[in-house]
Amino acid sequence: MKDFMIKSKLTFNIVCWYFAFAVCLNLVSDLKAKHQIIQLAADGAWTWFNDERAIIDDENIIIGSLDSQGVARVDVYNTKSKNRLAYPLSSWQSKDDHDNPALLKLNNGQLLACYAKHNREKQWYWRIADKTKNWYCWLPEKIFVTPAKATYCNLIQLSGENNRIYNFSRIIGWNPNIQYSDNNAQSWYEPFVLIKSGDDKTRPYVKYADNGIDRIDLLYTDGHPLNMPINNVYHLYYKGGNFYTTNETKIKSMGQVKESPLLPSDGTLIYDGNTEGRGWVWDLEYDKQGNPIATFINSADHEIGNDLRYRYARWNPLKKQWDQQQIAFAGKRLYESQNHYAGGITIDPEDVNTVFISCNVDPRTGNPNKTGRYQVFQGKTLDANKTWDWKQLTFNTDVDNLRPFVPHNHKHKICVIWFQGRYDSFTDFKQRLWVFSKNKIIKYDNQGIRNGI
Repeated sequence: MKDFMIKSKLTFNIVCWYFAFAVCLNLVSDLKAKHQIIQLAADGAWTWFNDERAIIDDENIIIGSLDSQGVARVDVYNTKSKNRLAYPLSSWQSKDDHDNPALLKLNNGQLLACYAKHNREKQWYWRIADKTKNWYCWLPEKIFVTPAKATYCNLIQLSGENNRIYNFSRIIGWNPNIQYSDNNAQSWYEPFVLIKSGDDKTRPYVKYADNGIDRIDLLYTDGHPLNMPINNVYHLYYKGGNFYTTNETKIKSMGQVKESPLLPSDGTLIYDGNTEGRGWVWDLEYDKQGNPIATFINSADHEIGNDLRYRYARWNPLKKQWDQQQIAFAGKRLYESQNHYAGGITIDPEDVNTVFISCNVDPRTGNPNKTGRYQVFQGKTLDANKTWDWKQLTFNTDVDNLRPFVPHNHKHKICVIWFQGRYDSFTDFKQRLWVFSKNKIIKYDNQGIRNGI
């Protein structure tokens, strides 16, 4: 196992920019439902390739983000006591939303946060927190020195593997890497390449899901849609030391992957980028039977990114095939130079027939909306992805609402987190406050949510 270095934690002042918000509505059909707006965290943003970004631990809502000063941080709101605390995690400042921490509640009751600077250093960072009377005491920051520059962290623990903790990141060859810890994140084994695509500039993008016991699923592409004229979307899963296609055909063992990484085409093809434009992955969850559910985009105008679409796919175990289709128009890219940055799509893990999207158009028609801003919509299917009903949740005229995310175990009819404000690039953004709603009357009009903020 690799030795690690420990850095002392620097103290940063928390900047009071008002940032993103979450809305948890008790009624699905009526936007004038009784609920309460509650501040969760000030000043933060995230990319969608670090997970989990937010978790629920008993009565605590815990959110990881990168604030406008470039500090990776955690904010905790206690829904019972109404207390809230902010914890700066990183000993450094680097304003890049790729640097937000991934969070995991360990089976021993501790919290784990892992984070890295975006392709800047040959190392990534982690901190562990002990829980004391519903709050958390964060231990000193630790550093894992890597053989190449590191980006992203995705954390999973499997109880069926003696509580092994996995961290999926991008390190060697700019490809997805895998490494793990067998001692509750006290130390880590060396990383190795999981999926290899092309040279050191062609890298698959991956979303991960797990059952917490013995299975990890991967949703991934050939590469970045800017660089891949045909960017397919694939799926495979890991279980019992082996990797499998969706239909349970063994591909390789973990030991074999360590010697010779997986290729993108080893997995099951979900979406062919030759058909309706290059794809990019966004979310992956399971239905109640344990079948994978995936969301991703396609770019109908290929490299331009002015006509992005949201797609939804579910594995049909009877037909042994993926059923996927477009479910909504996503609108235009967020900004030039990242032509395939959509507003975002996320699956509700407690009800996979529900998704939340961000778009600057009518999701049904693709026509421009009245505000010209990115708004959050809830989508729901009652017929296994054949048709979708859409309800608009935000109506802001001066800010954008981006990258919705739904935490596991939320126990609400609707519980969605997103950030709101100005987003000019992944290094240039100012956002508003996260909030959580439950019981208060909130009025919606063309100015957006009016009360409770």
